Amino acid sequence: MIEFTKDKFKNDIFKIVSNPTMQKVYEIYDKVSSAMREFLNKNGFLEFKAILIGPATDPGIRGAKQVSIDYYGHEYKIMSSAILYKQLLSIARKHSGNSGKIYLFGDNIRLEPVERMYSDRHLVEFIQVDLEVAGIDHFEAMKIAENLFVYVCKKLKKYENTLMEIWKFFEPEWELHGLKPRKKLKIPKIPFKKITHKEAIDMIKEFLEKDPEVLKKMETMFKLKPEELSYSKEIPLEYEWLISYMHDEPFFVYDYPKTARGFYDREYPNKPGILMDFDMILPDGYGEVISGAAREFEVDKVIVRMKESGEDAEKYKWYLEFLKKHGEPTAGFGIGLERTVRYICALPTIYFSIPCPRIPGIVSP
Repeated sequence: MIEFTKDKFKNDIFKIVSNPTMQKVYEIYDKVSSAMREFLNKNGFLEFKAILIGPATDPGIRGAKQVSIDYYGHEYKIMSSAILYKQLLSIARKHSGNSGKIYLFGDNIRLEPVERMYSDRHLVEFIQVDLEVAGIDHFEAMKIAENLFVYVCKKLKKYENTLMEIWKFFEPEWELHGLKPRKKLKIPKIPFKKITHKEAIDMIKEFLEKDPEVLKKMETMFKLKPEELSYSKEIPLEYEWLISYMHDEPFFVYDYPKTARGFYDREYPNKPGILMDFDMILPDGYGEVISGAAREFEVDKVIVRMKESGEDAEKYKWYLEFLKKHGEPTAGFGIGLERTVRYICALPTIYFSIPCPRIPGIVSP
């Protein structure tokens, strides 16, 4: 077993990257990436080059900071998500007489809070496989998400002998990092279970009433005092881990409150305050891997949402102009490539999914 502390990445990066087991992990990363592309290409999606910089990026990144650069005298952002641009690409693709199905492998940068170094699933620099489809809603996007994930699992099942070598290597770390034991790569059953945000909160509260000691375990794992659960906010990361650990199959949490997400997610016309969005949660303690939604496309509603969340509409001038002229329904999601690799390989932390990881709070080569 690699002697692991987060500080090791400062001094022993070659030792880690050259380790034979780590090289097997990188091979699996390549196969996961190829399987995702294969699925999307087979299903009529067109890959676009990811946009890396722009005048604005997704503000809804759960407490992480954006990175700015000077772009010829103008402040530009390094992308933390491709949501705004993939909406544009999907609609443009449809307007040109095609299917409106697009995807990209997006390099995202988010300066996560330092304490997230203990979450085991946050990187500052990571790949998000972003896709968007014109003319569908979030339930149809969920179908694509579950089929994509099952396709990847089936493809990687062929390499289970390699995976078993990886699992054996990391097995001593699983319990410490809040992961269940792994004997084989399960192929999830479709359709995945769906629970609303409210139902998820209730489920967590009920579990805590039966086993309040789990709060101490969470405090030890995440090095923080667990937050208050709220029906009007995101599910805190530590509770997201808990509800993940409670399940042995992937599942969706949907219908998040408007106060929990960004201006680009569409509000139900008949359910005020509730958004047409979802997360896909992996089982066994691995947490969220996919986040998606039907997009808001009516410019007046977007402007109101921007004001409610304190966003400066001027920064999004190009986006608002696009919606005014061309806005129409789309839906999509982003799936974390490194988080998927972590799950497939049963890695105790996402830091082992790639060489030279950028870890929150750690300055490394």
